[in-house]
Amino acid sequence: MRQREAPVVVICGDVGTEPVPIRPGELVARLRRELSGATAPLVLAEICGASEALVEAVATTESRRVVVGCRAASHRRGELLARLRRAGVPTGGIALVDLQTAEGCSAPVALEQSVALLSAAVARVAGADVEVPVRERTSLSVGGVSRRSLLRGVNTARRFLAVWRPDRCSGAMACTPCALACPHGALHRSAGRMVVDPGRCNGCGVCVAACRSGAFALPGAEIEGISAAAAVLVASMRRCRSVTGVAIVCQHSKWTPRVGEPWLALCVPSIEMVTAGWLLQLIRAGVGVRVVACEDEHCEKRVAELEHFVRDLSVVLGFSAAQELEATDRDGVYPIAEPAVADFAASGDRIELREPEATNEPLAAFGALGPGRDPWRVEGPGCSLGVVSIDAGGCSLCEVCVGVCVTGALRSEPNSAGLCLSIDSGSCTACGACVASCPEKVVTVTRAVDGALLAGGRRIVATGSAVECATCGAPLVAVLSQKALRLRLGGSPSALTAGTISVCADCRLGGRTVTASRRLAT
Repeated sequence: MRQREAPVVVICGDVGTEPVPIRPGELVARLRRELSGATAPLVLAEICGASEALVEAVATTESRRVVVGCRAASHRRGELLARLRRAGVPTGGIALVDLQTAEGCSAPVALEQSVALLSAAVARVAGADVEVPVRERTSLSVGGVSRRSLLRGVNTARRFLAVWRPDRCSGAMACTPCALACPHGALHRSAGRMVVDPGRCNGCGVCVAACRSGAFALPGAEIEGISAAAAVLVASMRRCRSVTGVAIVCQHSKWTPRVGEPWLALCVPSIEMVTAGWLLQLIRAGVGVRVVACEDEHCEKRVAELEHFVRDLSVVLGFSAAQELEATDRDGVYPIAEPAVADFAASGDRIELREPEATNEPLAAFGALGPGRDPWRVEGPGCSLGVVSIDAGGCSLCEVCVGVCVTGALRSEPNSAGLCLSIDSGSCTACGACVASCPEKVVTVTRAVDGALLAGGRRIVATGSAVECATCGAPLVAVLSQKALRLRLGGSPSALTAGTISVCADCRLGGRTVTASRRLAT
């Protein structure tokens, strides 16, 4: 567990000007009460127009975690990041909060929502791992930049790249969910290491969400930090009646809800990393949720997948999904759901965004797994769980799929007959590692949630009898199936002798194999 350090909050003095003035002193006082004195906010007369003042103020604090709130944070994101990094603040410890107010917003509402957004940002960066190295691609901003600005690293568009941390990777060669989940083919293993292709990686954060051991880092994509920020926003909404819900926004989107509008923004590197469980967690908490894409086709596609799945699930399970709100891509805003009544207090007001827990907890809260419910099943690419099917007649019980399953959904255990293979659908995240690794190609995974399978718990999908090596007599836990042998031996029935399927690996490698097993080895 990383040590939590109280971030420094810097507020631009322009929040006290038009269009909706907020007294900076009142904002600071409210923040101190909200944060229980954990941090002392600073107020600077200007940040965007005179950003050198920001560098000097932050440098004097020697803090490695900084939250900046101003009215132009979205438009001047690249410049503010560059300035803060010049002050010695690691990229992972920076949070920028846009406090631009909407037309017609009242001062009390602006104050309430500003406190909520700044508090969520503090929670997000408080536990961030600031020691992780940062990789990025830099491109010119729209309209170009001056030579001086380019050399100083401001007014440029940055896209961060994923960084693999071998000290946290617990799967070695067997772990592949991150590479299989990457929608851009940017990850592959080489000599036991995971390699990130900078030409393909677009910093979407999917690998961060897919890796359960935290082996990938990307600024702004830490699941722990996003979860903490979401929990703060939900708690703030219970006290702020002007807010309808949380808008999960791609940080590259042209539209971000302004202060005073009925949505509090939760920014992510890309909607591609968002799972259905994120939306279900917010619905379970009793708040509305929107998903806002940028103009990237992958980001927009992910929004559509999530929208369709959550709407289909709401029809089956009966929770509210805002059917009266029609989706529109006019400004990249897709309404997904409206407040739903659910037992959220039982979880300690915690938001869990790591799968499969992110999806399982709301399903249980909605009563989807209780006894007496009619059978139900919802499929779609937006689903976060998977249903595994195995052709028992073709399965050799080699246990390769068990070795690559990082969630423990697949398990093999000895029984009276020899060995049995079982699956727990509630633990399957549909990563596809079992499908990719199966030497006999008898495993399939469907992105779906099935009420009966989830409620039934672990089920046996294949069994086999124990045999002994025909050469040395050592026990064999699993053998190749007849179907697999026909495929490997060109379909020749004469090759299917007892010796063919009952020789251990030691005997084959040691040259003590029967004739048929030599044919198998080749």
